[in-house]
Amino acid sequence: MPNSPLRVLHVIGAMDRGGAETLVMNLYRNVNRDKIQFDFLVNETRECDYDSEIEALGGTIWRIPRFRLVNVASYSRACHDFFSTHRYQIVHGHIGLPAAIYLSHAKKAGSYAIAHSHAQNYPLSPQEAVFRVVSHPTRNVADYFMACSRQAGLDRYGSRIVEGENFHILKNGLDVERGRFDPTSRQEVRNELGIAQDAPVFGHVGRLTSVKNHDFLLKVFKQITIGLPNARLLLLGRGELEDELRKTANELGLSGSVHFLGVRDDVPRFLSAMDVFVFTSFKEGLSNAVIEAQASGLPCIVSTGVPELAKIRDQTVFLDLSLGPQSWANEAIRAYQSSSQSLRSGAYLDARRAGFDIFDSAEWLEDFYLRTAREKTATRQQRNTTC
Repeated sequence: MPNSPLRVLHVIGAMDRGGAETLVMNLYRNVNRDKIQFDFLVNETRECDYDSEIEALGGTIWRIPRFRLVNVASYSRACHDFFSTHRYQIVHGHIGLPAAIYLSHAKKAGSYAIAHSHAQNYPLSPQEAVFRVVSHPTRNVADYFMACSRQAGLDRYGSRIVEGENFHILKNGLDVERGRFDPTSRQEVRNELGIAQDAPVFGHVGRLTSVKNHDFLLKVFKQITIGLPNARLLLLGRGELEDELRKTANELGLSGSVHFLGVRDDVPRFLSAMDVFVFTSFKEGLSNAVIEAQASGLPCIVSTGVPELAKIRDQTVFLDLSLGPQSWANEAIRAYQSSSQSLRSGAYLDARRAGFDIFDSAEWLEDFYLRTAREKTATRQQRNTTC
């Protein structure tokens, strides 16, 4: 059909509520779907958080086995078989480890290949070393490169690509209007959780996994409760460390003060209920959560593992993890004592001015996809004419 939308394939692990996945969904919701449609190639057989919404928006979800290093041959064969039978003009890859494999097969099938970095390098470990070695060839395979920050681009692709013409920082946009502070939600959430309206509430949003450094966060909160005995900590997210973190909270005597709230589709409501956002990650490509917290007007205490690009308000303070839990607690208490609800309502405008409005990101990406598809079509027609 001549008027059918351009279908772009996004290759991603699983469409759960992670940072990269949420960004892609925010983009999907806000592109003109009469012109652009997203399909997804995932490495997961179970139904994931966003699957039903993807299908409702008109997207198709394809599945291949997960890449596990030991299955290089079978994974490569699965990619070959898929791209031999499913033709896409543009393939946008978000999985870093096997990107060179699936993007190579996509290019052989005639696709324009995009590699997208959502994270900086993590602290060096055997697993991280393997990741860097295996993902390195991507820089010689992809046609175009995107990243959530300059550092995320440098760590994944190197300075030659980041300084070149085929690289773009696509900011992790969000719906800033939806994320604005709401005093009614603040009251409702606190009532739902049995938290007094005047209690100090600290919070974090992120997967319960090692890179987010929740163990350190719980130690920080323990020190906070010494100065603020009625303080509460809200943890939004799920992950493999949940049982271990619950045990740690109990050992620290915090079980009655820490709320494990799981994955939520109403994060702005809970941000409105908080007074201070504390983010202790070892490394982040950018962090949607920090941007969203600032858009809600929260003072944020953030590790230096997060790029400076994420700072959009003066109330955001970066601290090195080496300072230890006590220093972090002191800064968090200071932020709480100087916070004001009256200053929060207009904070979403700071996110918009800093370029984190999802409508701007979606507009740029839509234009990029359509322009790239036109150029590919023109090149192909010229080649056919010459032949």
